[in-house]
Amino acid sequence: MLPYWKTGCQYLLKNDLHFKKYYNKNHFLKLNKNKFDILFKSICSQQISVSAAMAIYQQSKKIMGTISYSTFKNHISFIEDLPLSNNKKKSIISLISNYDLVQSIKFDDTFQSSPPYELTKIFGIGPWTVQMFSIFHLGISNILPIGDLGFINAYKKYYKDESLKKLNNNSNKWSKYSTIVTWYLWSSYDSEPLYL
Repeated sequence: MLPYWKTGCQYLLKNDLHFKKYYNKNHFLKLNKNKFDILFKSICSQQISVSAAMAIYQQSKKIMGTISYSTFKNHISFIEDLPLSNNKKKSIISLISNYDLVQSIKFDDTFQSSPPYELTKIFGIGPWTVQMFSIFHLGISNILPIGDLGFINAYKKYYKDESLKKLNNNSNKWSKYSTIVTWYLWSSYDSEPLYL
């Protein structure tokens, strides 16, 4: 368990009355240590459902074997066979070409560093993909993906805020623990813990 998770959950239970509606003490975020894998999954997940993205991921594993930088670098021609749009294939090739930029990102064990938005220099990687990398690989504690439809839909459901007028006030209550709120809202929306 991330070092801030238990403290953060206790803080949120005390300061946000809505949090207990979707909090599940038996589940918590688990980090993915494979940088390439998490970025590949995030690229697959862009603008589609989690279930569709995971189906694409499993099909890709059958084609590529291990989802890793070395596998993809050594079998670039196989990328053409992946069940991805041409733009996503182009993004994967750009990721391979610029992987030194990914490797330069250092893990910060304070978990409060800024998201590595320098990754947006890679074709097809925008702020949302950087936020997914920041949550599921770096474990940064205060990520709030405002542009994520799953987050927004779950937020509206539990906070009764269809117009999002209260989002700013509610997010102020979350302090530096927005990642915890985000992850539990996602997990509640899909009825199971979300791991990338």
